[in-house]
Amino acid sequence: MVYMPTARHVWDQLLVASTQVRSILDAAVSQVAFAKLQSAAEEHGKPIYEALVQEHRVRIAREREKANYAFAARRRTVERIGLPQVRNYRLNLLAQEERSFQEQLDQKAHAYPEMAPLLVIRVEGGGHE
Repeated sequence: MVYMPTARHVWDQLLVASTQVRSILDAAVSQVAFAKLQSAAEEHGKPIYEALVQEHRVRIAREREKANYAFAARRRTVERIGLPQVRNYRLNLLAQEERSFQEQLDQKAHAYPEMAPLLVIRVEGGGHE
């Protein structure tokens, strides 16, 4: 079970107090504990992650909308000015630039979650020395 206020308090105490390592768990017990902690962290972090992903999607959609408007304005300008061959050349350049921008935006739209534990400790009760 994870108690968020307690976890914050323990973290704060680790930062300000002098600590002493009294024992280390063996590898098998550590792996089981880590798996449980990772599952709990994913469960508690899921709403935060989903909110961040939603915010990112909104930002990408806004950026895409602004870019589409800007490319359309540039296209209209190019279509009005110059000889037909020059106009076609500029329209091709603009189309390439737009494709490149859209590909970059598509890459930015992907979210790759990563969770890396900073510290895993076990706090045991005991007398104060």
